[in-house]
Amino acid sequence: MEQKDEEKTCCICGMKFTGYGYNPYPIKESGECCRQCNYEVVVPERYRRHLEYQKSKENE
Repeated sequence: MEQKDEEKTCCICGMKFTGYGYNPYPIKESGECCRQCNYEVVVPERYRRHLEYQKSKENE
């Protein structure tokens, strides 16, 4: 089991972080990202894709 104090490297920005990482999909297929990249890069992209999907459903 991974230790939450283990130092990891963010697969998006390359910065070192400790604690639990975040799922970087859809920006990266694998790895873990830091909290900042999760909130500033990953979540906005997921939301953008969600809105795009909703818009495509409305146009059907």
